[in-house]
Amino acid sequence: MVKAAEKWLIYILGPRKMQNELLATFLHSETGIISHIENSDKFYCPSVIWPGKIMFFCDCQMKPYSELLDQVAAAKFLEHQNFYPLLFNVEEKISTGEDLVGFGVRGLFYKDEPLETLVLGVAAVRKGEIWLPRHILSSYLSSFHRREKIQKNAELKESENRKSELKLLSVREREVLQLVVKGHINDEIAAKLGLSPHTVRSHLHRIFRKIEVKSRYQAAVWASKNF
Repeated sequence: MVKAAEKWLIYILGPRKMQNELLATFLHSETGIISHIENSDKFYCPSVIWPGKIMFFCDCQMKPYSELLDQVAAAKFLEHQNFYPLLFNVEEKISTGEDLVGFGVRGLFYKDEPLETLVLGVAAVRKGEIWLPRHILSSYLSSFHRREKIQKNAELKESENRKSELKLLSVREREVLQLVVKGHINDEIAAKLGLSPHTVRSHLHRIFRKIEVKSRYQAAVWASKNF
């Protein structure tokens, strides 16, 4: 038995009432999910109150990709929880779905695809998956892996830079910085290390310059990440 929080509603938005009524009837008979239709040529988040999750089917017939992308962006789907937008009747072949997925789209169906494909897509979205044509999914995954690799390389480079900066600090400078992290003021640091306050200030000046910070707080944050 499906829990209340897991109940689904199929919400079909498009300008062709008769076609969408037929689609709603078909999807309900094949999936058992209640369907609702609304006539509109624009994409927007419905104000319907529903205790579960909503699959929002947007009719894309006669919409070039540029207009399609603009409407998806304007709808701000990501701002709504338990909301899963799917685009159907897409006419223009799309080389990559990265932008659409980035705006929250969870499924895409071309105009010439059989209705059975929509049923498969609904089942996939119910399981938490994204339903995209194979060539779009392949392109999206390739782009995702490239971004992931770039991010890992950037993180590795940042880690190496931090290690390099750490090596620039002398043993005494590290001792001073460790006491700064613990919240000690200059006079206390001087007393603990047997230095003069002036020497402590000189150490701090060099530390700030080496690790490229401008305050004790920034230095403490840097130290907490690198020590």
